[in-house]
Amino acid sequence: MLVITICRSYPQPPESLLKLIPELCGRGVSARFDCWQNRPDSPFLLPLCAWDYAAEPQRFRRWLQQAQSSGSRFVNPPELMLWNMNKHYLCDLAAAGADVIPTETAAPDAGAVTRIMQRHGWHEAVLKPAVGQSGKYVVRIRSSSEIRDWLPYREGVIVQPFIADIETAGETALIFFNGRFSHAVHRRPPAGEWRANSAYGVRILPAEPPPFAVTAAARVLASLPQMPVYARVDGTLLPERFLLNELELIEPALYLDTRPEAVAHFADVLAAVCLNAGTA
Repeated sequence: MLVITICRSYPQPPESLLKLIPELCGRGVSARFDCWQNRPDSPFLLPLCAWDYAAEPQRFRRWLQQAQSSGSRFVNPPELMLWNMNKHYLCDLAAAGADVIPTETAAPDAGAVTRIMQRHGWHEAVLKPAVGQSGKYVVRIRSSSEIRDWLPYREGVIVQPFIADIETAGETALIFFNGRFSHAVHRRPPAGEWRANSAYGVRILPAEPPPFAVTAAARVLASLPQMPVYARVDGTLLPERFLLNELELIEPALYLDTRPEAVAHFADVLAAVCLNAGTA
């Protein structure tokens, strides 16, 4: 049995994942949806629609750890997901040689953010919650005094320079299964918007990224201590450069509806995980 976890805040899975259920059943794997907050008991767990974990990060961490301790197996290793929850992972990837947008981590404090901006000479910066989803509470600032409420950043912040190219170039998201490139989309923000998240009106278009971008994204995955079964690597395409923005290993939209064979391909990948472990 495979449980694809949804969440209480957004209980309806996307159409592409609804189509995944009969594909899995046709491969000998029974599958269903359940909220992660219900702590589903199943041999295999896929938290692909846990779209509200950032609102309860400690509870989500406990669930990952307790489910693993009770014998459940997550499709992606829990250790990778726990690491990926906090955007400090971008600093780890940069240290490993990835071409990452410059990133600093800090306490949720105006003084700390100001010192970072001054040290780097960043006249305009982007502030993000260290644990966050879907672009929520992501703001563009010229001064830390613009932040009136630090509560949404209680687990820390990351500070990055504002990259104007993101506003014009948008973001390219590359989806990989077991380290192999599957398909990609381009997320194009509307005029006047710089955040490439669905909450801000982006257009999602199928994309054919250049080989150097696929190679750069694959190198990011190869640098991890374990290869994730599924991953989305998000970046901005610059001339002969793929600037990494995010690596999504927990609950990324995989845009299965943008490629005709993607649902069947993902079903093959998941069935291999479940059946090779000896449990359907």
